[in-house]
Amino acid sequence: MNKTLLQYYCGHCNNILKEINTEIGLVRSIEPCPFCGTLLSDSLQQRKMSIKPCLPSIVFQRASQLPKLTFDIDKLDSVLHFLTPHHKICIAGIHTQKLVERLCVRAQLPRRYGGLDSKVLLIDGANSSDLYQCVDFAQQYGLDVKKILSGIISCRTFTVYQLANLIVNELSDAIKQYGVKIVIITHLLHFFTNDPFLNTNEMQQVLKSVVQSLKKIQNCLVVVSLDIPTKFDGMLLQLFSKTIKIRQSYNTLSVNIDDLGKTQSVLIDTASLELIPQH
Repeated sequence: MNKTLLQYYCGHCNNILKEINTEIGLVRSIEPCPFCGTLLSDSLQQRKMSIKPCLPSIVFQRASQLPKLTFDIDKLDSVLHFLTPHHKICIAGIHTQKLVERLCVRAQLPRRYGGLDSKVLLIDGANSSDLYQCVDFAQQYGLDVKKILSGIISCRTFTVYQLANLIVNELSDAIKQYGVKIVIITHLLHFFTNDPFLNTNEMQQVLKSVVQSLKKIQNCLVVVSLDIPTKFDGMLLQLFSKTIKIRQSYNTLSVNIDDLGKTQSVLIDTASLELIPQH
């Protein structure tokens, strides 16, 4: 027997935004369409689709066909090689935001240039986004700045509870809605530690729920940045297969990379985080 699927789409560009089998209602939204920029309050439409039941199938994807993301920093890429949508990675220490903004641009590049050919879902955990750095990277690559910025779907939170609710209750649906292959969460532990009146036991339970939700994310690269060390680091770091820790070492930066228990260190200069090499 055929089933009915409700399809929500932009009436301006006709791109599908969401497909579900339950009614959600056409709410007034101030958000723009991620494809054409038209306000969804003016363009969001609904239509019914008839779908036929089918037997589940198992699809195997060759490793060579997986999208691979690189930093375009030789010393880092020589150790990490590449990141795929199956990885969960943590970037901690100083200058983490430079690497985050670099990934926001590089993830949108075609696969043949070391990108994921994907928009980026960015959760700004401490109002730390630096769009000027993104613009600079885009210009160095000779890319359309407006297109790159529109490819960064940014979500800002202002309390630990807003951040936790977004990750636990909304992130999975947002990944499907926008079809992204990468999620970046900046300064995830900032709100857990910046208020002395927050209860430690309660924060541990909230963080436990956040970690469990991030563990469930599949087929999407998850990148989390941390700034200063906190008492909650141990709970969070168990989530990651790869960690990058950056600290100052005299006039250079020491980068410690842990990849599934295998640890290596490289020295880089600050300029290499900001400059795109000439190929």
